[in-house]
Parts: sequence; structure tokens; C-alpha cells
Amino acid sequence: MTTPVPTSPTAHHGSFTARLLPPGHHPAHDATAQDATGHGSTEQNGTAQGGTEQGGTGQDATAQDGTGKSGSGQSDSGLIWDDPRWLRFTARTDLHETHCLQVLEGDRPVALATLLLTHKPGGLLFYDAPRLAGTPSPMAEPDLLDGAEREQWDHLTASLPLPEDRAGHYPSLALATFGNHHGVAHTHGRSPQQRRSVMAALPALLQQIADQLGCRSTALLYVGEPEADAVDAAATRAGYHATLLGADAVHELRADDWEQYVAGLSSRRRRGLRKEVTAYENSGFHTVATTGPEALDDTVIALQVAHRAKYGLPGGHERVRRDFDALREEIGESCVVLGAAREDRVLGFALYLRAGDALFLRTVGFAPEASGCYLALTYHESARWALENGIRRIHYGLATYEAKFQRGCELHPRWGWFAFNGSDAEAFHEVLTLQSRSIERRLEHVGSPATPVPSRTLPPSSTVYGAAR
Repeated sequence: MTTPVPTSPTAHHGSFTARLLPPGHHPAHDATAQDATGHGSTEQNGTAQGGTEQGGTGQDATAQDGTGKSGSGQSDSGLIWDDPRWLRFTARTDLHETHCLQVLEGDRPVALATLLLTHKPGGLLFYDAPRLAGTPSPMAEPDLLDGAEREQWDHLTASLPLPEDRAGHYPSLALATFGNHHGVAHTHGRSPQQRRSVMAALPALLQQIADQLGCRSTALLYVGEPEADAVDAAATRAGYHATLLGADAVHELRADDWEQYVAGLSSRRRRGLRKEVTAYENSGFHTVATTGPEALDDTVIALQVAHRAKYGLPGGHERVRRDFDALREEIGESCVVLGAAREDRVLGFALYLRAGDALFLRTVGFAPEASGCYLALTYHESARWALENGIRRIHYGLATYEAKFQRGCELHPRWGWFAFNGSDAEAFHEVLTLQSRSIERRLEHVGSPATPVPSRTLPPSSTVYGAAR
């Protein structure tokens, strides 16, 4: 088991203690370690996982131990985010400083969490708390606010520093892991109630660690059911502010094969599927599947670079190659690339990570010549391949909710809690209230409203603003 250095920050709350491990120190890095969650352990327990998945389902999934690791070190629970190979991959990012937080109850390790420390503006948007607040994006849609709300949004965002000028709110600490998941992995054998008790302790533990690191803002991101209510109560008491970040789209595949799947659709969805697949095929496209490390080749890298440039995302060839090299080296055995090919040339791709009987969409990329292929490849062709290869569900992540919901995905809300330490903390929290309202409205419009966490139903005077420092 990895032992933190004596100077590592330590926090206490009730019966729980949390220790921050230095950058690069993670039990998952030692394949023989018997760490807090069974990473590297060969012990098999048969306990149901029950934690929320990436943007996830909130459902139990039978695992070999409480974090889904078998003796191979891979996740067999249908969770990619607690796989030690995934944790090694996320530790290689160069945009955030990645730490592991080890949580103990008494003297027994009970959980691991990934913390992302951002020292200055410029981190990945979805994990950079000061940038997330008030930045129009898939997690803030001010156009969905009514007139008075939009006027308030414009006033508040004008009064706050621009996202790139919010240096006074850094360093910033977020509990999350890349992939829009909270990233908490629990020790094997823990009951659902015991796991919820750990989650409820995390807001206070995280706040103490943030104070010791000199952080000016803190966030706990991408939590869903069954833990969200417990986290909300604890986070509200500690001064955090709840915000609906979005919803993970999960496509449950309940058919045994493609023909049965198509036959089971409503007539409207069946017509839509046939229209999109026929257009794909009539354009000369067919789907090719490549699995394993060799799936991440130069063609896929080039398409990803072009995709990021088209949408103004940070990237460039060297950064994309570093990202894909890390994926290949750390978790390449789980990679699945479905390519849209025409005349033996791949013009679009969807990259998935496989964990047990689940696929998790990592990224996509399409050349201009592949315009119109996205829907057919990402939803229909992916479902066809999945059914032929023992997959029972596909996780698509956040955003583009209408397209996902119309094609059969269930939407599972994901919440975040934010705390800002500064004179403009209340303004940030008011912006986050409007931000949450806009995403709540988006899901209502789609037809899959989110049940609010308790603090989102309280009058403003009942909400504690500013973290208790």
C-alpha cells in the first residue's frame, strides 16, 4: 500500500480521515499493492458496486470486488473510471496537477478519490471551477433563461472578471476525474449506505485539504444518484452551492441482436434509424472496427486534431498525440475504434473504452467529407457493433441531449457543488444558480426533467453563501 509522505495534507471529519498523496503517487501505480480499494488485489468478493457511473446510471453492477477490479487489474464492473489503468492515464495530463486522496474510516482505508489541482486559468473547462461559473458552454445555456433571468445573468457576468482574468480564484481544487465522473472508488465489501457516508464526508474533507493547499475555490463535480442527496446536504452545510451540470446519456441495449433491437423500436425511431443508416450507406460508407492499442493510429490522431480545431478546442497535433499515446500505453487493451470508411479510407471515427459489458465514448473526429456520418456511426452503427460483441449499454456523456434522447438514451442528472473564497463569492453563486436553472430547463425541454437536489428547492435565504473557512 502506498504511504503518503509525512508532510502530505490531512483532513478529519467525523470518523473519517483523508490523506493527500503527492503528484504521481497512486496505489494504482503499483500492480501488487493492496490499497484502499483493491487496486491490484486478487481478492474476489462478489459485492455489487452500486456507485454512479460516468454521467451514469445509478444502478448496481455485479463486480469481482467493490471497485470492479479482478486479478488482471481491469474493471469488470462496467465502470471504466475506477480502473487503475484509467487512473494512470489521467495522472499523465499536463493541464492539471493530479493527486489521489485516500480516505480512511478509523484506521481502515475505505475509498480513493482523484483531485485535480489547477494553479492558473487555462485548465480543461469541465474541471476548472472558476472558468465553469458563468461561461456559456454545454453546462451553461443563458439563452434558455427568461427575460429577467437573462438580464440578471448579463449583469452578473459583466461584474465578474472574464474567465481568463480570474487569477484571484486560483489555485482551484476539484474532486473529479476526466470523463465527467466524480472518480470516487470505494473499497470492496462496502454497503451502499457505507459508500454514501463516505460521499457525504467528502465536502468537508475536500474543503480542509483545499485550505491547506491555499486554494481559493473548490468544487466536487459530477455526482448523481444514489449519492447526490447525501452529498448535497453535507455540501450545503459546508457552504458549497449546488449546480446541475448536465446529464449522462446512457443507451441500455436490451435486445439480443440487431434485428431484435430494430424490431423493438417505436415506429418513429425505426423510421429515423433507417433514414440515417440508409443515407450513410448510400454515401458509400461502411463501418470498420479496430480494437486494442493499434486502434489509435495516425489516421485517428489526424481526425481528432482536425475535429478539435473545427470546434476551437485546445489541442494541436503534439497534444493530441500525447493524449493518445497515454491512452494506448495505459489502457490500450480497452480501446474500441469504430470508423466510417469509404473506399478504404477512414473519414470519421468514434473512440470507445470498454469495461465489462459497457462502452464509454471517449471522443470522435470527422473529416469534412464525412459530413452527415456522425449520427449513423455514433448511435446506430455503434449499437449494431455493441450488440454483436456482448455490450449491454453505451455511455455517451453530457450535452447534445435532444439527439441522444431521441435515439433511445436515458438521461441521468449530474450535479456539482462549488465554493468560492473571495468578496465576489455571492455573485459567483448567483451565476451558478442561473446556470443550473438553464440546464434544468434544457432537460425539461428534452422531455427528461431532473429531480432537483434538496438545496435547489430552498429559498435563497436558506442557502449558505461562501465556504466556511
